[in-house]
Amino acid sequence: MRGWVLDCYADMAENRMVTWVWTNRGVERVVEDFIPRIYVLASRDRLEKLTRDLALLGVKDVSLVRRRTELGGEEREVLSVAVRDYAAIQPLAVTIDSWGGYRDHLLYNVDLRMDQRYFLAKGIFAMGLVELPSLHSLDSNLRLDYPIPALTSAELKVRTEGAGIPTLDDPIASVEVGDVVLDGPEDGIIIDLQSLMREQDPDIIYTSKGDSFYLPYLHHRAQVNDVTLELGRERGERTSRGKSFFTYGRIVYKPPGHKLRGRVHIDRESSFTFRESGLHGLIEMSRLSMIPLQDLSRLSPGSAISAMQVNEAVRSGHVVLWKKNLPEDFKTAGALIVSDRGGFIYEPKVGVHDQVWEVDFFSLYPSIMVRHNISPETVMCPCCSRSSRTVPELGYHICEKRQGLVPKVLVPILNRRRVYKQIKGQGGRKGEMYEQRAKALKWVLVTCFGYTGYRNARFGRIECHESITAFGRDILVRSADLAERRGFDVLHGIVDSLWLRGDGDVASYCEEITREMGIPLNLEGRYAWIVFLPNISTGVGALNRYYGKFEDGELKLRGIAVRRKDTPLLVEDLQQDMLRHLSVAADRSAFLELVPSSLEVLDRYVEEVRSGTVERARLIMRKSISRRLEEYVQYNDSVAALQQLHDQGFELQPGQAVEYLIMDSASRSSWQRVRVAPFLDGDERYDAERYVDLSLRGAAELLSPFGWNIERLRERDKGMRSKHRQESCVQARQI
Repeated sequence: MRGWVLDCYADMAENRMVTWVWTNRGVERVVEDFIPRIYVLASRDRLEKLTRDLALLGVKDVSLVRRRTELGGEEREVLSVAVRDYAAIQPLAVTIDSWGGYRDHLLYNVDLRMDQRYFLAKGIFAMGLVELPSLHSLDSNLRLDYPIPALTSAELKVRTEGAGIPTLDDPIASVEVGDVVLDGPEDGIIIDLQSLMREQDPDIIYTSKGDSFYLPYLHHRAQVNDVTLELGRERGERTSRGKSFFTYGRIVYKPPGHKLRGRVHIDRESSFTFRESGLHGLIEMSRLSMIPLQDLSRLSPGSAISAMQVNEAVRSGHVVLWKKNLPEDFKTAGALIVSDRGGFIYEPKVGVHDQVWEVDFFSLYPSIMVRHNISPETVMCPCCSRSSRTVPELGYHICEKRQGLVPKVLVPILNRRRVYKQIKGQGGRKGEMYEQRAKALKWVLVTCFGYTGYRNARFGRIECHESITAFGRDILVRSADLAERRGFDVLHGIVDSLWLRGDGDVASYCEEITREMGIPLNLEGRYAWIVFLPNISTGVGALNRYYGKFEDGELKLRGIAVRRKDTPLLVEDLQQDMLRHLSVAADRSAFLELVPSSLEVLDRYVEEVRSGTVERARLIMRKSISRRLEEYVQYNDSVAALQQLHDQGFELQPGQAVEYLIMDSASRSSWQRVRVAPFLDGDERYDAERYVDLSLRGAAELLSPFGWNIERLRERDKGMRSKHRQESCVQARQI
C-alpha cells in the first residue's frame, strides 16, 4: 500500500517516532524505534576518556566514526553517541559541554529536529510518497510535477458568550465546523464537536487565532465541564511556548503552537507561509525542507532554508556544529568602510515621470550566490588562495575546486521557481497551484541572503554577505552605465531594479545585460507615469516609496499608507480614491493637470470626518507594540490603549498589535483618550480633528512632490474652514 507522509513527530514518553501516512483507504499510524546520535570532536585521548565516562551515564552505545566536521573539510574521527532517551539529548550535551566545552571538544547534531533526523536516516520526507508499512521512499523531493493527496479540510470557528475581549472564563456560545453549527448547553457542544470530528475526519483543520486562543480555550472549557475533547486522531497535543523576537528591524510575537496528533492544524494568523502562498506553497516548502506541514506552518522561510542546508550537509557526510561561535575575521577600519556597504542605490528623482521602463534581475542575490559560488567554505577558502575568481572591491578569493553548500541548495530552488513562473500562466486550478509554489520559493530566496550575514546562523558568515552585496553593487553600476551609454536616463536604482526613461531598445538591453552578467534581467513593464516620493524628514528621494500606472492600466504602489498594515480604513480609502482619480491620466502632463482636482477627493473625506458620521470600524488604528507597558517612557495613543487593556486584566506581548479608536488625543486619561476595539459599543465620539489630520497626511504623502506638503494642506484646510464659517455667518444674517 502507498501513501503520503502527513505528519511525523517524536513520542517523548515512549522514545519512538510516530508517522502518520495518508492513503486512499484512510490515515495510517506507523510507529518505529529510532535511536538519535550526537557527535563529539576531540583529541584521541580525550575521546577515550569520554567513552569511559559516557558508559556510566547509560547511553545506548558509543563508537568512533569518521565525519566531516567543517564544510569543505576532510573527514575526521569523532565519537558517535547513541542516546536512548529522547528527552536526554540536550541535558547530555550540556553535561559533556561542562566537562570541557570549547577548550577540549566540540559537539555536533545536538539540536537537530527529531523528525529531521528520522527522515534523513530513513530517506523519506514530509508530503513524500512512501510504501507501507516499511516507509520505503517512492519519491524524490526534487520532483517538479509531483502528485499530492486529496486532503480533506474543515474550518473551525468558535464564538464565546462574553462581551469584549474573549477570555477562558467565557462560556461557549457556538462552534462551527464547516457548514455545521453546534450550539446549546456547553457540555453538549463539546461532546458534539468530538463526535463531529470523528464523523467528518478532516485531514486539515483551519482556524484563525487557533494557536493564540481558540484551541486552549476549547480544552479549558472541556475541563470546566469535566468532558473529554480530542481534536486530533490520537489523544493529546504537541504544544510550544509563545515568544517575542526581533527580525528585520521589527519585533514579532509568535504565539504558542497547538499541533494535533494525526491531523494538521493550520492557524492562518500564525502561519506566514500559508498566508503568503496557500496550501500548495506550504506543501512545496514542506517537501523541500523535510519539515512536516503542521510544524512548517508555524516557522519562517528562514527556518525552511536553514533546514534545507542542514539536510544537504548531513547527506554529504557532515555533522552540524552545536552552539556555533564563529568570530568575524579581523578587519581594519578602512576595510570595514569598503566591505560594510550593503546594496547600491541610485537616489530617485522626486516627481512624476512618464514613459519609464522598470527592469529587474531575477532573484539577484540568490543568483549571485549560485553564479559566483558564494558559501561559508568557498569564500577565502584555504585551497584556492590564487583563485581567478575574486569579489569586486573586496578582493576575497573564491574556491574553484568545489561547489559550495549554499549554491548547491539554491540551484534547484531557483530552477523550480523559474519553471513555476513560466507555467503558472496556463490558468485554472493547476495555474493557481504553480503560482502558490512560486510564491513560497520567492520567500525562501528572499530569506537566504539575510541568513548568510547572521553570524550564528548554522551556515552564516559575514564575509559571504559582504561578497554578495559587493557583486550586487558591481552588477547594478555596470547595468546603469550601459543603460546611459544606450541613451537611457537612470531615474532610480535599488539593489536589483532600475527605472529607465528613454526610447531605446529595452529588450536588446536586457539581453545584453543577461549575457554579460550571467543573471537574467527581466522587463517588469513600462509606466505611463510614475511618481517617486521624497523622504518625509530630509526631502530627498525615498528609496522604496512610489506609485505609478503601467501602460496596461495596472497600478503599482510601494511604501505608501495604503500598503501599510497600520493604516486605518479611512486613510486607505482616501488614498485609493485619490489614486483612482489620478489614474485617468495617460501621461505626465495629464497627471499634473489632475493634481489640483484630486484635492476635491480630500475635501469630501474631511467633510465626512467632521460631520461625525464616519463608521467607527473605518477609524480603527492598529499598532504593533515593541515593549511592555511599563517600559514605555512617552505617553501616546498606543500606550493609552495598552493601559486600558491592563486595567481590564489583559497584557500584550511585544510584537502583538493593539487596535483602538482615538476619542480625544489630548486627554491624559486612557479611557477618554482612546477606546480599545473590543470595548467599543458603537456610540463613542471620535477625535474628528485628529482623523482630519491623518487624512491630510495621507493626501500629502501622494501630492508632496507637487507642492502640497502637510503644512500647505493644513493651511488650505484652515482657510477653507474660515471661509465656510464666514459664509455661514452671512447666511445667518440674511435669515
